[in-house]
Amino acid sequence: MRAFRNLFVSALVLPLCLLTVQQARAELVASTENTDFVYLTPLRNGLSAITLVWPMDRPTQERVATLTASLSSVVSGGTSSRSPHEISKFMRLKGVRQNIRTNGSNLLLTVSAPEDVFPETLVHLENLLLKPEYSRGWYARELQEISLSTSSKTRRPSDVLNEVSHFLEYETDDAATVDNYGQFRFGRPSQAILRSGDQEVERRARRLMNKLPKAKAKWEWPFASWANALSGIEKRPFALPTGTIYFADPNSTEMLILFVKAEEFEDEVDQVSANLLMDYIGANQGSEMFRIIRQEMRAAYNPHSDFIVMNKNKSIISLSATVEAAKWPEVHGKILEIYEDARAGKIERAGLEIDHDRLKRRYSNNFFNNPVWGAQHYLNEYPSGVEGNIEIPLFGALEDVSLDETIANTEAHLPPLEDFLLILMGGGIAPTDALMPKGYCSLPGNTPLSFCLGALLNVQS
Repeated sequence: MRAFRNLFVSALVLPLCLLTVQQARAELVASTENTDFVYLTPLRNGLSAITLVWPMDRPTQERVATLTASLSSVVSGGTSSRSPHEISKFMRLKGVRQNIRTNGSNLLLTVSAPEDVFPETLVHLENLLLKPEYSRGWYARELQEISLSTSSKTRRPSDVLNEVSHFLEYETDDAATVDNYGQFRFGRPSQAILRSGDQEVERRARRLMNKLPKAKAKWEWPFASWANALSGIEKRPFALPTGTIYFADPNSTEMLILFVKAEEFEDEVDQVSANLLMDYIGANQGSEMFRIIRQEMRAAYNPHSDFIVMNKNKSIISLSATVEAAKWPEVHGKILEIYEDARAGKIERAGLEIDHDRLKRRYSNNFFNNPVWGAQHYLNEYPSGVEGNIEIPLFGALEDVSLDETIANTEAHLPPLEDFLLILMGGGIAPTDALMPKGYCSLPGNTPLSFCLGALLNVQS
């Protein structure tokens, strides 16, 4: 009987020991300090939200993917008291939404829910962070889910721009990353951005932060920190190469034409002016690209421009159209003409006024209804926290921008099209030498866009 009892006790102790060992081996992602609470204006759509912000050390492409997949596994892969199915059911019944994003070197988890159920949503979030349980297979699935689509396969402008933005933000690891299949614990974040006017929610959120473990402080040689700052290692240039990237598919009946540039602006007014001009060129149904390329030429279903804010005064600007393979040189020439006309100041003020009103409404709607959007724009201004009043200068610039000044100085707000990178994917004739004066890269099949982005950048640097 005693032997059976000892065996039973051993059977209980062994899993506990294994769990303790697994937790000890897991890397803790956490701040060494207390969490800074940030209070933004409550949302206007009946939701409350909290965004947790964890700084990522060594934010390479591989590590960012690993951290993102691990956090996704934590919030969806089950806890010691709830299965993944039960978590999914709880979220559907309560209207809970979870979103994971990166913003520069920060990893963000945003959780939102209707105001009346948000206190119990915080309890749910506490269980997710303190008692996660998920399998290696679950982590692998999440990693696959967040992997970038190879744009040469899909030929979608959004996939091209995703690859471009990833290339701009994060470097690759030289050595193979050790696969720890998501063995991370997410402890105390550096910041918590709260969108709620309920004092009970604030109290519970603070109690949750106090339960999460801190990271141990890492001591760094002062000389190493000084040397990094002096050499500029910590500041990666925000730049794309010029030239042409061409992926040939002789079996395709279409060609994707895409111009893209990473642009840094002098200030927020310069950024807003450029945004308005790009919107005028191609962002909406009344734009020049839509009117000419789709309606007059019947050459593309959805020709458009993109203006993607990446960080403070930094954006990706882009023009794109998917066209019949045989007609791509003609449409390419028309895109050049539309852009150069806008850059030369051939702008109808009434159309720009419409774009201005539309942009103001979009910023206002996003800020007051989309907690992820609000958190990202806050972090663009205050990546390391804030003391005192919070200001988002882009909102002021939207009010202060002069449309007359924008039209009079279009060349100052829009870069020359020759400074853009041209990406061609699909069928039709190959680009001529005239389109490749600043560099050329032939993209192999099933190859990430970074292959050519890095090759062109190395030649031009």
